[in-house]
Amino acid sequence: MRQIYFRVTLVLILTLVAVEASAQRIESMRNSLAERTMNGTLVRVEEDASTAQAVEAVESKAQPKQVNGYRVVIYSDNGQYAGDKAKNVHTMFRHTYPHINAYLVYESPYFKVSVGDCLTMEEAQILMAELSSAYPKAYPKREVIELTELQRVRAKGNIAADSTSLATGAEAVAEYSQH
Repeated sequence: MRQIYFRVTLVLILTLVAVEASAQRIESMRNSLAERTMNGTLVRVEEDASTAQAVEAVESKAQPKQVNGYRVVIYSDNGQYAGDKAKNVHTMFRHTYPHINAYLVYESPYFKVSVGDCLTMEEAQILMAELSSAYPKAYPKREVIELTELQRVRAKGNIAADSTSLATGAEAVAEYSQH
């Protein structure tokens, strides 16, 4: 399981490094042109404002902001008090599993709580299996994942929780639902 997360993380890191390297090529070209050569010549680089805007536009397009991925829906209801129940489930999940992102959404006519930022269906199924004792009706759903959020969570080293913390979280959710 950790091997899968390692592979996914490695692919994400390599993609980000490649995008960053292409952006750095333009800057390094400017810097190398501005350096003095062996014979003492110096090139002064002046960039037109419209050129700078065009380069910035290309660089921003090169970096995707979102990717298609998956989340695990742990709550979905359209009943009379569904909004309040969804807020309670969302709050309890965030308290119990602080290392996993949770999202409260309204998709007419349903209030939903979805969790995780999974790049693959396999990753979502693993998360769903780990949460199944606390959320037996959970199911994976295709979602758009914000890369900045994904990077923030994974940079902390919180790619996945270990089974100990998930078991503890499941017990806390079970205890909460009994009250």
